[in-house]
Amino acid sequence: MERQRKKTWDQKVQIVKDSFLRSKKSLDFASVFYQNLFFLKPKIKDYFSHTDFEHQDKALLMGLDFMIGFLDHSNENARKQVIRLSQTHAKKNLNIHPHDYYYWIEALVMTVKAQDPLWNKDYEYYWREVISYPVTFMISQYFSPGE
Repeated sequence: MERQRKKTWDQKVQIVKDSFLRSKKSLDFASVFYQNLFFLKPKIKDYFSHTDFEHQDKALLMGLDFMIGFLDHSNENARKQVIRLSQTHAKKNLNIHPHDYYYWIEALVMTVKAQDPLWNKDYEYYWREVISYPVTFMISQYFSPGE
């Protein structure tokens, strides 16, 4: 018998939000994320050759906060910040290729899985589905001329 996932979008978003809140309490969340990302695609490390990781770790967590806030359209600032992040990562700026977001999502799922003490196997499905929404938006802006 095939098991069905019967969660609504709002329930999945809430599960991901709660999971992220638990996960980011870990002091090494960002460093584990970047270890996972560089493991999955070592070439991505080239993007960070001149990066201050103390600052980058904070930027990652803040960016994730914005992406999580973007999910239910209730946070206007999060929406504006995701638009800004999209423009920053677009071809004309940092030139983060759309394919690289696949590795970013994988690294994020690996990290949260290791950091969330209440993780269960369904969370992987929810995280992938939910985080794909803001990531897909960012990818859609890759060729955008911006403002």
